[in-house]
Amino acid sequence: MTDERICDFGLHAGEPYSKLPACFLNWMVETKHNKQNIAKTELNRREQAVSASRDIANSSTL
Repeated sequence: MTDERICDFGLHAGEPYSKLPACFLNWMVETKHNKQNIAKTELNRREQAVSASRDIANSSTL
C-alpha cells in the first residue's frame, strides 16, 4: 500500500495504522479521537480481510 497512513501521536507515533494494536484503534473510536475515522477505516479493513480469508477457507473445503 503506497498510501499508508502513519500515526502522529502518543505511544505509537511513527507507526503505520496497519500495525497498531486493535485495542488502540478501538480506544480512538470509543473516545471520539479527532482521527477516529482513520481508526474505523483500519478496523474495517482488518474485518474484511478476516472475512475474505474465511470465505477462501470455506470454499476450499467444499
